Amino acid sequence: MTLKEIAEMAGVSAATVSYVLNNTAPVSAETREKIEKIIKETGYRSNILAKSLRKNETRLIGILVEDITVWHTALIIDGINEIAEAKGYNTILYNLRLLSKIQSQFDHLADFQKDIDKAMDVMIGMQTEGIIYVGMHDRKIIPAIQEMGKPIVYCYCYAESENSCVRYSNEETVYQITKILIENGHKNFGVINGLEGSEPAALRFEGFKRALAEAGITLNPENTACGGWKYHGGFEAAKKMLQKNNFPSAIVAMNDEMAVGVYDAAKEVGLRIPEDVSITGFDNAEIIQHLSPRIMTAERPLQKMGHSAAEILLEHINGKIKEARNIILPCKIIKGDSVSFRK
Repeated sequence: MTLKEIAEMAGVSAATVSYVLNNTAPVSAETREKIEKIIKETGYRSNILAKSLRKNETRLIGILVEDITVWHTALIIDGINEIAEAKGYNTILYNLRLLSKIQSQFDHLADFQKDIDKAMDVMIGMQTEGIIYVGMHDRKIIPAIQEMGKPIVYCYCYAESENSCVRYSNEETVYQITKILIENGHKNFGVINGLEGSEPAALRFEGFKRALAEAGITLNPENTACGGWKYHGGFEAAKKMLQKNNFPSAIVAMNDEMAVGVYDAAKEVGLRIPEDVSITGFDNAEIIQHLSPRIMTAERPLQKMGHSAAEILLEHINGKIKEARNIILPCKIIKGDSVSFRK
């Protein structure tokens, strides 16, 4: 069914049908009702893409995600869609499904360059005006997405290219968490970091060390461990630390999943939280919602990251900015009840 056929059925011009569809000119109530009835009965849908191409704009944004099953991705997408909807843009989503393919071996991303190139070809073929690439882990993307002559914004990752990116504050957040522990009188620390070679793990550890250095506190190397972002890694590392005579009064776990392991390790060796040992996490993940006492953690600004990525992309699309922008958004520290005061 075409617009011309609708016009013939209604006994009016194609222009009149267009006026009704787009509400661009006055049409008598009788004629409008007649046209709308035919449209409803025939199930007519206008070709939005063709109409947009005639205007030399599609108002379509591509969202290319590394893996939609990674829990932070949905919140970022929701933020993107919220801004797109408010600005009159539509979105198209392409899921690379990389988590099952590479797990945590992010240096193997180059093995799936053909998958990324195919996704980009689809996005270009759909006449998107720009693309937001959403990472499943905050890191440098190597190799970068192929240039397409249209704006690209990286979110939850970045690339060595002339493209904008939106990330969150790893180092500063852990620095602030550690300062709170120090202000509460803690001097004997344990730390359980994430995966070796992970950029967020390195940044978070830098924030932790900076806070200790400013306070003149020396970290016992025996109280430093790598938990690989996993519950079991946090549990085993904490159990080893907490069985010592001079165990840490505070353990900084670099994510919530490891922090849950620290909780269970403390309880297994008979220590109370926070009276005997204070514990902090990072992410404000669903896994911590039933922990008692409530853990001090940090919430990443995931939806705001989506907002910022969409706003920057639209500014690029509409020519309001040309230079790349590197945005790092602050996290929200949630204090909880897992930290005690030490005299």
